[in-house]
Amino acid sequence: MEKVRRNRVKTTQRIIDAFEEVLAERGLQAVGVNRVAERAGVSKVLIYRYFGGLEGLISHYIRMGRLYPNFTEPVLEQLRPNNEEELSRLWYRQLTQLFRQFRNNKASRELLKANTIENDPIADIASQIQDEEITRLVNQFSFVDNVDNEAISAVTVGAMSYLTLMADNNRTMAGIDLRSEEGWKRIELAVKLIYTALSEKAVQSDAVSFIKAPSTMDIQWK
Repeated sequence: MEKVRRNRVKTTQRIIDAFEEVLAERGLQAVGVNRVAERAGVSKVLIYRYFGGLEGLISHYIRMGRLYPNFTEPVLEQLRPNNEEELSRLWYRQLTQLFRQFRNNKASRELLKANTIENDPIADIASQIQDEEITRLVNQFSFVDNVDNEAISAVTVGAMSYLTLMADNNRTMAGIDLRSEEGWKRIELAVKLIYTALSEKAVQSDAVSFIKAPSTMDIQWK
């Protein structure tokens, strides 16, 4: 039984890797079970058996933590900020790190394009699952009550998504070269300034409740 389990794990990983390769090379709309199976060197029956088909494979790939990080409750407690400076640092670092991953991975950017594709069931599924993952992260990293964290994140994540897709098409925005590291340093600095201002206003507001870390917890920021 152990050998069977190990073989299944290896085969599953081959399918996931093959899916990522085909996605990066051809784009979401050209991905299919046959192409993935051929690239992985397996029968397409296994893709249906392990994932339930292409939709299940896409769902698994998005949710597995390769695109959107999965944090356990103990890790989230360790990340819980003590003050507005730590809060803003947590917010902007998570956002900039997320989109650095998108910029560095072609397959990730192809999935990001799902949000711009109309009347396509596969794109709809990919877009929906990505939104669920983003919503999960937003809820995990709110740490404040009586603030519309979803709306704020819709603006910032939406802006970063659009800029990332523009960079993929060799575009500029407001004179900033999105193809260059220097350009993205400016974008990330702007994100930092935005979240610093937001966290300061949130903490200083009488209507907002800041959920601080326990006083005995020593948070070390690198």
